[in-house]
Amino acid sequence: MFGKSLFFLTVTSVVMLLVTLSCRAAPPTATPVPSTPTKAPAVVPTVAPAPTVAPAPTVRPAPTATVAPAPTAAPTATAVPVAQLKLPKPVLDFMAKYSNMKWYTELPKPTTKPKYGGTYVKTAASVGGVAGTPHWDFRTSSSSIAGQASGGLCYGGLLRSVTDRFVGLVTQVPLPDLAESWKQIDELTWEFKLYPNAYWHDRPPVNGRRVTAEDAKWNIEQLRDNSIYRGSFQIIRDVTIKDPSTIVIKTGEPYAHLLQLLAGNPHVFSAPEMEREPGGIKTWCIGFGPYKLVEYKPNDFLAYERHPKYHIKSHVKGDEGAQLPYFDRVENIPLPDGATQIAALIAGKIYNLVIFGIGDTEKVLISGKGVLEGMVNPQHPGTNRHIAMRLDRSPFNDVRVRRALSMAIDRQAIIDTAYQKAAYPSQQIPIDTLGWDTPPLPNERGKYLQFNPTEAKKLLAEAGYPDGFKTTLEMGGASRGPDLTLLELMQFHWKQYLNVDLTFKPLEALTLNKNLYARTYEDMTVVGFVSASGVWDFYTYSTMNSKSLGNWYNINDPEVDKWTVAQRTTFDRGKQREAFQKLFNLEEENIYRLNVVAPYIFTIWNARLQNANGGLYPWLAAFASRSLETAWFKD
Repeated sequence: MFGKSLFFLTVTSVVMLLVTLSCRAAPPTATPVPSTPTKAPAVVPTVAPAPTVAPAPTVRPAPTATVAPAPTAAPTATAVPVAQLKLPKPVLDFMAKYSNMKWYTELPKPTTKPKYGGTYVKTAASVGGVAGTPHWDFRTSSSSIAGQASGGLCYGGLLRSVTDRFVGLVTQVPLPDLAESWKQIDELTWEFKLYPNAYWHDRPPVNGRRVTAEDAKWNIEQLRDNSIYRGSFQIIRDVTIKDPSTIVIKTGEPYAHLLQLLAGNPHVFSAPEMEREPGGIKTWCIGFGPYKLVEYKPNDFLAYERHPKYHIKSHVKGDEGAQLPYFDRVENIPLPDGATQIAALIAGKIYNLVIFGIGDTEKVLISGKGVLEGMVNPQHPGTNRHIAMRLDRSPFNDVRVRRALSMAIDRQAIIDTAYQKAAYPSQQIPIDTLGWDTPPLPNERGKYLQFNPTEAKKLLAEAGYPDGFKTTLEMGGASRGPDLTLLELMQFHWKQYLNVDLTFKPLEALTLNKNLYARTYEDMTVVGFVSASGVWDFYTYSTMNSKSLGNWYNINDPEVDKWTVAQRTTFDRGKQREAFQKLFNLEEENIYRLNVVAPYIFTIWNARLQNANGGLYPWLAAFASRSLETAWFKD
């Protein structure tokens, strides 16, 4: 089961600690690539039509307040016939056979009017996963609070992001939450007007009081100073209260992704009074989100009921301005294993589940007898699996070795064998930063990601290893299923074509993570970090800049540093796109990380469920849990 695969075992919620510390300066690292890196050619894969691009942050100067873009006004992808999508033939054939399974950008608008009532029941986000949450302190945990535990249902933040049929399918769009509007004063200063009618959930010790500017200031400072996200939030220099309904945020340098950061799914607020309660914030979720927590057992059952004073109104076409949310109640139930979860989905006891692989998805659809539908999408950018190499020492500090290892991997064979032909070469620069909504096919990637064992052998000999070498790969001790098959095939390819002897080193998850974060892994290690982030800066500056503590690979390339800084300091969307393309090209050319393959994701839901889906970044019932505020049941 993917939920228990080595890539998810590779990273626990602790991963966010190192990633978000990335903005702090680290000691200079050894240069892992030649001092003058080979610049990539203009590698521009032929892909499907460009995705819907989120409206750009308000460009300075902005003298008047800008209300967040109305979700219904966000442009949506023009419907594309299945046969024209740039996808592998098996995936196209699958969607042609099952017309109730759509590519994620082609999901139709709801055909029924929103309706109040009903209880939405969910379990783990994906088959084989675990439902439940250990606690509610979002400052110390990411995926288990904001994601799998549906913290997004009860918590709110300064801004929010929603993924439904009207907005956010590809790029996450910053929308109002506690802030109803904002404006950019200059390159360093943003002003946010707060809703006057936002209220905390009615439970002691808060008792449903109004959310204040002081609450907003306290929570932003908590995220900056006392959370696992403090690295990302260190860009915020000051938070001041201009008046009871206005806060001003100053950054230490121009930062183009501030709105994305503030709208991030895990970047939420808690009532400050909870800090002084026995056990603190961990004990209960008191937020101002669409649902209030009413029942909770750690790592077990939990339930929410509609927040009667929720301040956000509907953006659903034909029901604009209506009170949200639509469901009366949401329940999260633990189920023991994948088979039980699938049986519950087919029986209508839960309403959605992520399945992996065409074969397994087809079996579920057949068993569902027409009551199920769903979507196909690329893997979340925050879980794009790859191999980290010690670029600070031999043999991996030689770009020829890295290119040889990459070219000796038969990715198509791995796709066909391990993933039922429903996968694609992974990449670490998110596809939407490049204007795509569909990942490139294997033959559309760079020269050094093409299978060419003859050239690989030649490169390795030029690097001084004509007879190969021995190396190790650290991996999760419980690795199994398709992800283990992937590694075994890679091991076989390297031995067969390069005489490189790869030894697996299974480790406990905590040790594996510790070695990665401290950059003390021996030679190579598997990376498949789980991040709720839709912030583009996370995938570039945080993990690639030489001064970032999240740069676990020891990348130290002046060109990379230049473009990772450029993408975060320019407010011009065209210049951002140029920077991301440069970084993508540099990675394709210099193989800073070994990209292998990532699977397509199959999300299935009960056909009664309306306007509920995941997108490129969030999964339904996980990081998209806040989006359930605009979902409903049809009769």
